[in-house]
Amino acid sequence: MKRLLSIIGCFFTICVMAQVKSPSEFLGYQVGTKVTPYWKVLDYYAYIAKEFPNQVKMESYGTSIEGRPLQVFYVSAAKHISKLEEIRNNNLKLAKALEGEGSSNIPAIIWMSNNVHGNETSSIEASMLTLFELLNPKNQETKRWLENTLVIIDPCLNPDGTERYNNWHNGVVGAQYNPELYAREHREPWPGGRLNHYYFDMNRDWAWQTQQESRLRAVIYNKWLPHIHVDFHEQGINAPYYFPPAAEPLHEVITPWQREFQTTIGRHNAKYFDSKGWLYFTKERFDLFYPSYGDTYPIYSGAIGMTFEKAGNGSAGLGVYTDNKDTLTLVDRAIQHHASGINIVEVVSQHADKVVAEFKKFGEDAIAGKLSSYHSYVIKYDAAREGSLRALLKLLDKNQIKYYAGTGSVKGMDYFSKKEANYTLSEKDVVIPGSQAKAALIRVLFEPDAKLTDSVTYDITAWAMPYVYGLPAIASMAKPAKLQPYSLENLENPAAAGFGYAIKWDGFSAAQLTAALLKRKISLKSSDYAFKLGKEDFPRGSLLIMKNGNKQADAERIIKEEADKLQVRLYPIQSGIVEGGRDLGSSDVKTVKTPKVLMMAGEGIRATNVGEIWHYFDEMLKYPITLINPSDFSRVKWSDIDVFIMPNGNYSFLKDTNQSKEFASWLRAGGKVVALESVVGQLASQEWSKLKAVKADTSAKNKPNPLKKYADRERGALENYTAGAIYKVTFDDSHPLMYGIKDYFTLKTDANLYQYFQNSEGWNVGYITEGSKVSGFVGHNLNKKLKNGLVFGTQQIGQGTVVYLTDNVLFRNFWESGKLLMANAVFLVGE
Repeated sequence: MKRLLSIIGCFFTICVMAQVKSPSEFLGYQVGTKVTPYWKVLDYYAYIAKEFPNQVKMESYGTSIEGRPLQVFYVSAAKHISKLEEIRNNNLKLAKALEGEGSSNIPAIIWMSNNVHGNETSSIEASMLTLFELLNPKNQETKRWLENTLVIIDPCLNPDGTERYNNWHNGVVGAQYNPELYAREHREPWPGGRLNHYYFDMNRDWAWQTQQESRLRAVIYNKWLPHIHVDFHEQGINAPYYFPPAAEPLHEVITPWQREFQTTIGRHNAKYFDSKGWLYFTKERFDLFYPSYGDTYPIYSGAIGMTFEKAGNGSAGLGVYTDNKDTLTLVDRAIQHHASGINIVEVVSQHADKVVAEFKKFGEDAIAGKLSSYHSYVIKYDAAREGSLRALLKLLDKNQIKYYAGTGSVKGMDYFSKKEANYTLSEKDVVIPGSQAKAALIRVLFEPDAKLTDSVTYDITAWAMPYVYGLPAIASMAKPAKLQPYSLENLENPAAAGFGYAIKWDGFSAAQLTAALLKRKISLKSSDYAFKLGKEDFPRGSLLIMKNGNKQADAERIIKEEADKLQVRLYPIQSGIVEGGRDLGSSDVKTVKTPKVLMMAGEGIRATNVGEIWHYFDEMLKYPITLINPSDFSRVKWSDIDVFIMPNGNYSFLKDTNQSKEFASWLRAGGKVVALESVVGQLASQEWSKLKAVKADTSAKNKPNPLKKYADRERGALENYTAGAIYKVTFDDSHPLMYGIKDYFTLKTDANLYQYFQNSEGWNVGYITEGSKVSGFVGHNLNKKLKNGLVFGTQQIGQGTVVYLTDNVLFRNFWESGKLLMANAVFLVGE
């Protein structure tokens, strides 16, 4: 009887499974013939999870900035799904991220990421096909593959950008798509769907985690540390298909196995693509160097990280004519990404034991120090830089990098001098051992100057954390003695003061406190001179909060509450007389205004640079900023605006006679402009500007070679190029733009450099001298030019001020040192 019931049960199960709907049956249209809304994709995933409860499990890992759900789905054989937590913990032991000896008898873990760029829509569509095929009752092959693999699918890493694109496209496409590239359905409006809510490219944010979605994803990713990570993308409409192996440069920490298995996967995929007659390319364009991509971050965490790119993006729509008069359709784009996804599961299944064994070896090599170029990295404690140190520790925590306090002496390379130095550790110095689970990532993030095997790179070439954070550090081959848990005290300020409070202007947290108190109508003053209270030295720019100017009943509570939250120390003032500076009633102790800040955001302005500033004000400084469309220039009541920030872009109003005059009048009347990157050059062309670009060397020895080879054209162009290199900035620390900054390193991503102001034309605040480059690639000719020129300066125009920031001080909002510099520009310069 039991056997009969079992047979009936199995028969019933097969019948039910046979009725499971494919994506096209569920949606009511063939995948790719429409752009599927994100909520409908999740509906299909939820439907499949309900139909296969023993083989699919959903886990929510938070929401996007705009509140859309972020979810991953685990797909495998029932025996694995029933033991997910056991598999996860065991895998972390293999990675040496968890104490204990892990067993290699686990499935190979494959993580598939889709739609980190919201307008690259084929991967989210393809993911539904892949999900179904992995569970298709008629497909015996995928059933076998899931016996030794666990597939984790994130349908959409960027739901806000995805829905921005989807809503726009579905609102402009007709009953039949129009394949002409000039048709409006292929002309995505600013800012496009590629970016998230704050216009960040999240495929460049994996390590930095400045964005909410990135932070949440990193938590669940690091809970698993998969063996394989696949990041699906799209490229230009005239490209075919790209898959691994990747292009050089590959960072030298990438292991032979990681390189080899990329090639194995690529060849397996190529065999299938060849059978279909699909064109593709490998080993071009997409390198593995910059640490914050969806392929490199997993690689530096032990996985085989890979990028797969199909022609498409926001201009492709449902179908578009390519240059060779073929029609590229979303149907075909989705089918090819689906094919790659299935092929990956197949080839990993064929090598599952080796994949797990090599992942285990990566963990063992990491803790044995075999992946490190230095034994440890020592961050020197400096009370004046504690805010920056705390910010670095947060980054380490987000990436699960362990750090300690240590004793003894170390010898190593000093980041700032680039020379060997001996150093005795103090109790608050931070020691980051190179022998731990995250060894490869630590090496890449802290290496003073990473080795480039090829100068043709897809992104910046320098990002060493001590330069980014402006923290003195040593990279050492020595092992500090007695490593102990590290922590900085949790600050709690006194409840009351006599005369008022003083606050050291020595980090971005002081600027955050300024913003918080100004919003809450607390009156602040700033001293242009350093001074001393008792034993404490206060640098230029330090804040003063006087009881006399803050008589509201809850002022004391507000000040303490905000300072404690931001971990900023309040120093009680007992008298208006200070040592070594100007007394608190001096005219050089100026009231900090509550500026009204404006920025243009729209066509012509680079969306990512708008997003950096918007996010900086919204999420970091937490201070209001007004964003306007460039076309609304004439609607602005300029007399109400104090600060106008101009991120990288093209400002057409500067070429309009009436509008440029209105702008100049506002400036002369007391307005303040903060101009970044290319905008500096645009302002330099205005009749009132005294700024001039550094002239290129036109000597015979630097003239282009007229006999150069055609095949060398790409490398020849590199002589005048940098993707991003770090230079040490020499600066005038008496100028308000640099208050609170002790060392500054700038990221040069272009050739822009300006001549020094002469006489009273303006202030040369920050400049590059000869031999200032500390890290990264710069072309031979450009390297000769980038010296003895201005990168930061100010100019007074009537009663107003222009702040020239030639480089992007908020680069992807991970450039920590620039955050205080931008706050100085907004709150202190010209006041």
